[in-house]
Amino acid sequence: MSRAGIDWRAWWQLLRAANVFTAMSNVIAGFLLVQRDWQPLGPLLLLILSSVCLYEAGMVLNDVFDAELDAVERPERPIPSGRISKENAYWVGLVLLGGGNIAALFASVTIGQYLPIMFAIALSWKIWSYNAWEKSTSWGPLAMSTCRGLNVLLGASIATSLVGGVIMAGFLVGGVCFHTYGLTLISRSEAGSLKHIELTTGIGVVIAGLAWIAALPFTIGDLGIPVVAWFGVCILLLIIELLLARQLLTNPSQSCIRQTVGTLILMFIPLDAAASALAAGWSAGFCVLLLLLPVRLLSRWTGQT
Repeated sequence: MSRAGIDWRAWWQLLRAANVFTAMSNVIAGFLLVQRDWQPLGPLLLLILSSVCLYEAGMVLNDVFDAELDAVERPERPIPSGRISKENAYWVGLVLLGGGNIAALFASVTIGQYLPIMFAIALSWKIWSYNAWEKSTSWGPLAMSTCRGLNVLLGASIATSLVGGVIMAGFLVGGVCFHTYGLTLISRSEAGSLKHIELTTGIGVVIAGLAWIAALPFTIGDLGIPVVAWFGVCILLLIIELLLARQLLTNPSQSCIRQTVGTLILMFIPLDAAASALAAGWSAGFCVLLLLLPVRLLSRWTGQT
């Protein structure tokens, strides 16, 4: 414990704080695909705040519901190691869930429509159900990918209609869902026995997600960057994913799996940055890409998984 009685490093680890910037990039990309601009800034900031709170609630509740399993497989984590009590973590998770919904409610009031709070409630329910009973089932990867998809839609909820928002952000939502499904499959071999079929399938699904995102120009009108540049960026991201696949499949050790999962989590930001550039120009994509910096810096201190 620290002098103040609170082990801040333990809380930082419990929150997986470095990864929260990937949730922010999801929301920003969804918002820019609808608005093609950073305006209105107030609702955008509220949607980002909502996403941050809900993401962190998911991280905390994950460790609350996994406390017994982590005591066996990952005893160094904050709850099984006794640095944070399970009860305290449970209440912090609930407060974060509430905070995320309050921020979304303010966003709804500000723009005068119900979509932000609707997606926040749906995302909250999915976070709870995933952690409480879906995670260890065959539905677990689908449930996790649904959470990420809803997070992108939270950003797109600035749209004036549900159909309009889904159409404009649809290919990014689908691609993010595929990407999440694949990395969740891969992460199932982080602890315990290796599952070769899930590793191979996971890599294939991640690549399918990129192919899905590559179709984004078909659903949005005026492009922020030339279409040739867009497909160039997609090819660059594909090369990175193929290199990761080669490394993972030739050396499927648990340390390599953890590294691959960390990199795939990090890749949400380049994917969202590419979509943001397509919607609002290179400068928007570059601003989103800058979110890589805090992830890299903070992950050295607390890790990502």
